[in-house]
Amino acid sequence: MDATYHLNPGELNETFLKAMQVLFEHRRVKVTIEVESDETESIRANRVLHEKLMRRIQNAEAGLVKEVNLNQSGSDASTHI
Repeated sequence: MDATYHLNPGELNETFLKAMQVLFEHRRVKVTIEVESDETESIRANRVLHEKLMRRIQNAEAGLVKEVNLNQSGSDASTHI
């Protein structure tokens, strides 16, 4: 079983550790700490992605968005402009 938890350092407390002990009882685990990159900074650093995001934000603010009903499957999904 693999599990990934995304949390802030303040959330690494006794409650979290006890939950991990219960969840993985009788199993050996490996703990790896990886600092997550800031998605916003990654997008801003990529000119193409940043421009695409800015266009989409402008379209949303102008009301040029599609509403998709996720309760309907496949090609039956209705969209409203």
